[in-house]
Amino acid sequence: MSLEELQRFVSPFISYVGAELQDGQEGVVRFRIDVAPHHTNPLGVMHGGAMATLLDEATAIAVNTLLGWELEDRARPLLVEMNVSYLAAARPGDQLLVEGRVLRRGRQVAFAEAEARRHPDGGVIAKGRFTFVIPQGRSGE
Repeated sequence: MSLEELQRFVSPFISYVGAELQDGQEGVVRFRIDVAPHHTNPLGVMHGGAMATLLDEATAIAVNTLLGWELEDRARPLLVEMNVSYLAAARPGDQLLVEGRVLRRGRQVAFAEAEARRHPDGGVIAKGRFTFVIPQGRSGE
């Protein structure tokens, strides 16, 4: 899948927080973000909600890549469960690579995981597991 094709699945919020889609293919997506002061909590480390957002978006796009043309005729997958483990701190100046991948896609449910690593040392910052429901009706029904 080209970056242009993948871009149609990216929410505007991702650009707002400063993340950039790097690449992807069916079932796998990668983002890059440079951690800035506005991404931090009062302790000066990346806010957990900002991290969860990146992991969520990466997995949502990965699921959407498997549905492809079907998205024109149905509502987008809905996140129904997420679990994020924060393993290390990210600070302003760190560059993170976030990868989301689909573990299994069924007819009605998809399971995905994501991880954020510090670049270039590869240290794992956070990991998450996500469950999406795939609506069967048309959009708006």
